[in-house]
Amino acid sequence: MNQPFDPFSDAIRKMKARTAQGIGIALLIGVMLIASFTMFYRVEASDQGVVLRFGKHVRTVDPGLHLKLPFPIEKVYQVSVQRVQSLEFGFATREAGRVTSYAPRDEQMKNIAEMLTGDLNLANVEWIVQYRISNAYKSLFSLGGSEVGILESYLPRGQGNAAVEDSIRDVSESVMRHLVGDRSVDSILTMGRDQIAAEAKRGIQDMLDHFDCGVDIVTVKLQTTAPPDQVTEAFQEVNRARQNKERSVNEAEGERNRQIPAARGKRDQAILEAEGYADRVLLETEGLINAFEAKLTEYEKAPEITRKRLYLEAMQRVLEGVDEKTIIDKSVQGVLPLLQLEGNGSSSNRGN
Repeated sequence: MNQPFDPFSDAIRKMKARTAQGIGIALLIGVMLIASFTMFYRVEASDQGVVLRFGKHVRTVDPGLHLKLPFPIEKVYQVSVQRVQSLEFGFATREAGRVTSYAPRDEQMKNIAEMLTGDLNLANVEWIVQYRISNAYKSLFSLGGSEVGILESYLPRGQGNAAVEDSIRDVSESVMRHLVGDRSVDSILTMGRDQIAAEAKRGIQDMLDHFDCGVDIVTVKLQTTAPPDQVTEAFQEVNRARQNKERSVNEAEGERNRQIPAARGKRDQAILEAEGYADRVLLETEGLINAFEAKLTEYEKAPEITRKRLYLEAMQRVLEGVDEKTIIDKSVQGVLPLLQLEGNGSSSNRGN
């Protein structure tokens, strides 16, 4: 039996069909819009993009605009590979600037900074580790332990990878405590700081390379090395005594460096003067020898004449040194009538 035609019910059915069709079309358009929006992505200039497909790493992309399969098929994690990041140990910077402000030290900071030295003393060591991600993929997965699923250890961009930071912190503390434990407290507080920093950088890098976590250590810098608060005054007294000792040693070395060159100069001058005197005496002696030999040659040629000439030359040299001279003729039998014995003792006959 045919039911009577109901135009109102028929309109309702058609309206429901059109509504369902519209909802389906809207959902399809929404899905397409979401897919289109999630297919394009941009990697920042200082980052690299790690693309996962259903949790599996498929590629690593460089900065720029890229295309991927829509969410949730592929997902991109951006990792900063250019920015140098810092980790602080034993202290925390509250505000950096011209005058750096540090946060109050809590118990955890004290436990990190306080270390036992090789001579069984305590020292507070604060340091900074600066690092840079060298491999984005390894930094995400080598320490995370899984290539499937959500990267729960990965923090939002700019905060870094918590697994990497925790690993660097653990490795840095282990290496630094090992190095401090091999040295005396005096070496740590004074001259050994630079050597500890250099060895710490090598040790941390070697251990991270062993883990293959894609991290490069840029630098390790010891911020502060100081004795514990309870013995600070005693250490300062020791340092002041050491400084006084070094100052005295430096002054003594300076005086020695001043006296030794002067003594060497005097020695060299005396040696030069002696050598000059020896050369002069030698030359004068050689001259006398040559003169004597020349006179001997002339004497052998004419002995009488040469003997007389030598006699006259000798008398000339002798008489030149006499102030008063008296010449007596050999025909005179006595000298008393000729000598004036009073007054100034001058003779009546005087010649020069």
